[in-house]
Amino acid sequence: MSFRSYQDVSGFSCEFPSDWSFAQAKNTDRVFTSANIPNATIIIQVIDRGITAEKTARAQLDALKAEFLNAPGGEILNEGAAPIAGQQAPYLIAQYRAVDADGKRRFFRHIQMAVAAPNVFLLMSFSAPDDIFDAHMRVFQNCSATLKIDAADPPAPPVSNTGSNGDNAETGGVMGADPEETLIWRHNDDRAFWIAIPAIWSDTIDPKEPYSVDMQHPDRVEGVIVWVVDMDAVSTVKEYADAWEEVLAKEVFFMSERLAVPEVDHPGVGLADTPVILREYQGAMNGATVRSVAGFVVNGKRGYTVVGYHFLGDREGEKRIRDAIMSFHLAAP
Repeated sequence: MSFRSYQDVSGFSCEFPSDWSFAQAKNTDRVFTSANIPNATIIIQVIDRGITAEKTARAQLDALKAEFLNAPGGEILNEGAAPIAGQQAPYLIAQYRAVDADGKRRFFRHIQMAVAAPNVFLLMSFSAPDDIFDAHMRVFQNCSATLKIDAADPPAPPVSNTGSNGDNAETGGVMGADPEETLIWRHNDDRAFWIAIPAIWSDTIDPKEPYSVDMQHPDRVEGVIVWVVDMDAVSTVKEYADAWEEVLAKEVFFMSERLAVPEVDHPGVGLADTPVILREYQGAMNGATVRSVAGFVVNGKRGYTVVGYHFLGDREGEKRIRDAIMSFHLAAP
């Protein structure tokens, strides 16, 4: 099993399997899932220590313990502490009944751990149906064993030196990690967006209209472009997406043909009442088919088009661009 490194803007990093996907939920939880194990989930909640009433990792876990005991069939199977990131992190293993991805009610097991960081608490968990929990527990064990926490008050994040105007800041990757498998958050100050992408991707800004940020793999047809359009009037996201297709999509070779595929939901951009429309396209380059996934979002009089592209059949590239699009945020993640 191979692993990818994830670097979070709140000051921690960990590893998860290369065939698992990352997304940030609307409530800002960091969620890791696998299409091959639809009912297994790793979630990392980031809790601000300055706001929460529970001021220790133990207190955080005790608050969650009460929730497990109140769940249908809820009981605590085990409790203890484990050496994680230089501390003894308290954990518990609970069992409860819940509905799985097929709508069937069954028993789940859930390991919950609370880890203290300088400014936040990390509530790390893994849940899966009881009959497969043990088989996939190693994924969570690796995630927690590779957890690294930045020191308090870390230095300012480096600024990408590939951008033309220096407005894109990044969190930096894990030292010594494979840059293709290391995710980093990049923040564009100029147009106020965040996106998590592989560290190996470039980052070039074109300030012409429509303003764009081009992030691409140095050796393959794989990457994401973010276009930002300042509009004269407020528009709905559907009106914006339809206008983009009519006026601009024909100028982008990998958006020349709209695909009739079911729409999927985006986890959200971090702002209330700001929906995202996802559409899929394809085009050709030197006779080869290039597929793309586009996310459209409107905030005020500004429209964002986030398009990831890859060669047809490149499953790894497709996964990387989809993960990037799903991470797109208009508020700090």
